[in-house]
Amino acid sequence: MKTENGGDNMQGDEQKQSRIVDMLHNQDKTLKESLDLYNGGTLDFLDDELSGEVTDILSTEFAETTTKKSYADKALKVRINGAYEGLHKEWEADISQDDLKRFGSSNMDLSRLHKIDFTTVIITAKKPSVTSYKNKSINFTPKIIDLSARDADVVLVEIDRKLKAGKKDEINLLEIIYLPLYGSKSGKKTPELFDMAIKLTPQVVEDKNKQQKLQDLLILLTSTFINDADFRKVLEVNMRVLEDSTAVRVIGDWSRNQTLVEVAKNMLRRGRNIQEVAEDTGLDSSRVAELQEELHAPAGIFPM
Repeated sequence: MKTENGGDNMQGDEQKQSRIVDMLHNQDKTLKESLDLYNGGTLDFLDDELSGEVTDILSTEFAETTTKKSYADKALKVRINGAYEGLHKEWEADISQDDLKRFGSSNMDLSRLHKIDFTTVIITAKKPSVTSYKNKSINFTPKIIDLSARDADVVLVEIDRKLKAGKKDEINLLEIIYLPLYGSKSGKKTPELFDMAIKLTPQVVEDKNKQQKLQDLLILLTSTFINDADFRKVLEVNMRVLEDSTAVRVIGDWSRNQTLVEVAKNMLRRGRNIQEVAEDTGLDSSRVAELQEELHAPAGIFPM
């Protein structure tokens, strides 16, 4: 396949990472590399019951990512009144019974793995339709926090006040990560709040490495709750601020691969066979076969 300028299209592993699960795997790696921002922090801004200090990021090696809009478990060790508890956190745009079943199972696995009790907290941005899961072996009710009920305007005013007063160290960096999911009485939507949060990062954090990790977490969290068109738009607007961000490269790869997927679908609609489509786009033949099944159109039966 040739580009408009006549050069060969991108080759190699990057070109073949079109499947969503591959993108999520890369995002999970970025997430794990950024989670040390939680160490020493507190999540009391989410809920008064989460007021303990985060003392450790715990292993979740058993966990698997199985849906498009969720990531592998985040497990934190929290000290509350001198005792240690586990906190199992999930980001979920649309909570289903299957999600709750999976999270309940992960909760038990984490407790067995780390020998402490775990509370599961699901972060979402709308009122959930389901709040618990029950079968013969599991009776699971997590703590669900709907951030759309919060007012981002109040948080932004308070951050601005602390910056002007020279009290940057009093700003909770973790709250900035979640800011794009908040509601807004003045009508600000997620894209605008994401834009504001990204531009805050160099003001609240001087260390370049921490800035990048904060931006990476903002990107990964927001991408879970925003449609693709809006997400690409806000990334483009903020590209100067985000030029060093690992997550931007991951999303960029995903966007290019999504374009290849659309090209492949058009080729299949025109009757090209799986092998030809795979060779011309660089997608795996198994992925092309999946696309063909999605289209419900057998390849190779229409004239070229």
